Amino acid sequence: MTIRVSFSDKTIRVAVELNGGIESLVTELPQRTWVGLTDEEIMEMLNYGQYGRVPQYARNFVDAIESALREKNK
Repeated sequence: MTIRVSFSDKTIRVAVELNGGIESLVTELPQRTWVGLTDEEIMEMLNYGQYGRVPQYARNFVDAIESALREKNK
């Protein structure tokens, strides 16, 4: 018996060779839901807690980074 396992970024394939035949199973990996940062998390990271809100320029910067990461991880 021979077992082969292969991975891609979206699937796992398991092939079993037994008695001259091959059985294979392909499973799609679940896609995780994107979870962005909250204003509170951004304030904490940027040390803006004393101002009570995230400045718009900082929010725009964080949103641009999250958008780029979301595209790279599709």
